Amino acid sequence: MMSNADVASSAHVLARELIATDSPRQRPSPPPARRRDKPQLSCNACRRRKVRCDRLYPCSNCSSRGLDSSCTYPTTRATLSGRPHASAHVQERVNKLENLVLSLMQQTASSPGGSPSDLLPATPDEGPPCQSPATDPAGPEVARPGPEIKVEVSPSPSDYGSIRIRESGVSYVSSAHWAAMLDSIAELRDHLEKEDEVHARSPDIVQLQASFPSPQLLYHCPMHVTPASILEAIPPRSAVDRLISRYFNDLDMATGVVHRAKFLREYEEFWKSPQATPIMWVGLLFTMMCLSTQFQQSLLTPTNALAGGGPYASPSQASENQATVEMFREKIIQCLNLGHYTKGGPYVVETLILYFLVELFPLKEVDIGIWLLAGNIVQIATHMGYHRDATHFPNISPFEGEMRRRVWAMIVQLDFSISTQMGLPRLIKESQTNTAEPRNLADSDFDEHTVELPPSRPETEVTPTLYTLSKLRILSVGTRVADVATNPRPYSYDKVLELDKQIDEARDALPTSMKWEGLASSLAVPPLVILQRIWLEICVQRLKIVLHKKFLVPSRLQKQQQQQQHLDSRPACLTAAMRILEFQHLIDEETQVDGLLYLIRWRVSTALTHEFLLATSVLCLYLQFHAEEQGEQHDNDVSTDAEVAPADRIRELLRTSQAIWLRLSADSTEARKAAAALRYVLGDSGVGSEALGSVDGMLGPASVAAAPYFFSGFLDLIPGYNYPNLGLEPTDEEPS
Repeated sequence: MMSNADVASSAHVLARELIATDSPRQRPSPPPARRRDKPQLSCNACRRRKVRCDRLYPCSNCSSRGLDSSCTYPTTRATLSGRPHASAHVQERVNKLENLVLSLMQQTASSPGGSPSDLLPATPDEGPPCQSPATDPAGPEVARPGPEIKVEVSPSPSDYGSIRIRESGVSYVSSAHWAAMLDSIAELRDHLEKEDEVHARSPDIVQLQASFPSPQLLYHCPMHVTPASILEAIPPRSAVDRLISRYFNDLDMATGVVHRAKFLREYEEFWKSPQATPIMWVGLLFTMMCLSTQFQQSLLTPTNALAGGGPYASPSQASENQATVEMFREKIIQCLNLGHYTKGGPYVVETLILYFLVELFPLKEVDIGIWLLAGNIVQIATHMGYHRDATHFPNISPFEGEMRRRVWAMIVQLDFSISTQMGLPRLIKESQTNTAEPRNLADSDFDEHTVELPPSRPETEVTPTLYTLSKLRILSVGTRVADVATNPRPYSYDKVLELDKQIDEARDALPTSMKWEGLASSLAVPPLVILQRIWLEICVQRLKIVLHKKFLVPSRLQKQQQQQQHLDSRPACLTAAMRILEFQHLIDEETQVDGLLYLIRWRVSTALTHEFLLATSVLCLYLQFHAEEQGEQHDNDVSTDAEVAPADRIRELLRTSQAIWLRLSADSTEARKAAAALRYVLGDSGVGSEALGSVDGMLGPASVAAAPYFFSGFLDLIPGYNYPNLGLEPTDEEPS
């Protein structure tokens, strides 16, 4: 029997022979009157960069850049049709290589302690010049011998995520992140890397980050304070009353974290005896006042006034509001430290969650500090036992137990949302928690004197908790999808199909009042419920993308023999991405004057930006692959792709999205990257030349941190700036 080393060596030799097939003797002879073409032996990426290529697959240049899947060599129609015998010879060697690798995989799987992953190189540079199915991007493999051949999905280099090393720091995102998908487009990655370096060296940004570190709790806190000095900073009651009223009636960003009736009773007691109030409760009060002030400040902007949202603050008033926000934030941090928040205790987790939102509010884009703060919240809540259901502990009252379930539900969503947007692993492991779902109850249904909780209201009744319950049920599948999609080890394709079925079942199990059935079916419901329905549907479609994106673009080996995974998964992935962009356009239209969502346009903000970026990246990647595929001749092209997701329809959706991303580019690095990707994929014909010509002026580095930002999918679509109306009207020119 051939040893593993012999098989690997044979595969290595055959791979080198395959790369060398594109030689002058295989090309058809040019006409006598014309000079003979110089053969291109370098890969396409090295030829564009004008660097020396070692002619391996992938070459060392592409491997060092993390672009293994983008390393391609020229294959022309003339080459394939001019020398049929050479083409047949190449196919014969491809088949032989496949058989050798599959034989090796079967030997390894049948040997004790062995696994296909044992043969994978530690880094792309250390591996053989040709990828086997074990490292083929999105490549299925026959892994285990037996009466039935079980198809497994092996990890590709792109499945390990993307690491960017810049002068400003090192960052990693998982393969499910939209930025990792854009990195698959070689030229676009080069462009964005250069832009990131220029942006990171901007003195304005460095100065801004040094002046306003976020979150401030992780950086500094003056300790020369006393509870008395903190109480002196509280405004008069008339002003505080207005702020608290605005928080509960107009804002209420963290639904369920604070019980209204209980807090208002404590609020009255506070004014009777402020000095006797726990310092952590005072911190909770400051978080509500700070959020209410930030919300008011976001409504009093010139952009909002131009869009018909009301008056805007003068420069002096804006400066005064900002000073108030900074003072409130400082007092929150002081309360947390004086209360020794790391030890836990009453009001600690609630104050930390609202403080998390305070720090998130002024950010245009989430940074690593916010993720670290979320980790602190998860760890402190776990230390306090929130991950265990209160029914197991008789010393916890029914009221406290239900509030703990609500708070834990918020933390679970916070962890999933912020980790997803950062492209980093979740912090909460479902196998280590058993906290039950909160009940579908209004605050008026129970209080701290309740001896036994009432049963849940029917899910036909919309309560503030119902949306949380619906979101949790989608996320229960989403966590499993994320674990599989980012799994660096081989897994069965049957697992993908099973999870796809579970996604559909979770959507079907949503309460009728939370299920999206089209805009025509939502005309008689409140605008907030419309937004919640849209968001839940986008969550479902996003899970489809994350689950199936691995099979969106086949590898070189799979272009020779299309695999069933691509026939099933590619249409599902493309359809989900197109669906999300349709929602982006719907929201953009309905938040205009006289639109169904106009009155709550402030709630839209950028809560959905991450999902729109993911869908945009998927379609950009597919169009790039589609364009390259059209330039090559394959004997087994699959026509179903054009039937399910015609390229023209995709371009139409992306052109509409391009106008939206251009409007956001002045204030968002992520939007600027999306606009750059669309400009590259669609060309300058995507939007009017005037709009494209003004892009450079919109991308000033000092404008990046200009407006509030909220992370994707956080409960009630947290309010922020008016995302569809940033003061730049869309071009009237029709896309060509």
